[in-house]
Amino acid sequence: MQITTGWHEKGRAEGIKEGLKQGIKQGIKEGKLETARAALRKGLPEDVVAEITGLDLETVRRLKGGLN
Repeated sequence: MQITTGWHEKGRAEGIKEGLKQGIKQGIKEGKLETARAALRKGLPEDVVAEITGLDLETVRRLKGGLN
């Protein structure tokens, strides 16, 4: 019974850890997107926004199209 519980706890801990990693990655991506939107609203060129945020140019162009 203890071995099963130990594996269960290990699996649960790994699941929580993986969930946190995914959440952090998603938060970083959302932050980049919001920064890009703000920069585009201020009139910065698409290529500069892409360089600053690390987003690809196509993503920046799609964001710009969505602002109109």
